[in-house]
Amino acid sequence: MPAYEYTCSACQHQEVRITGIDDHTVTCSVCGQVMERKMDVASLLASYLAPQQPAPAAT
Repeated sequence: MPAYEYTCSACQHQEVRITGIDDHTVTCSVCGQVMERKMDVASLLASYLAPQQPAPAAT
């Protein structure tokens, strides 16, 4: 499972959690309120934009 960065909607506490892509109910460990997943477009697209390694030559 991937790690996502979350920010609390109430106290602004930030933390990284390893959650499933469908996990939308993460609560803050400080105040117990709902946390919002931060979207980092650069890291989301990094795997698509990274140079691809050529496949090894068949022998």
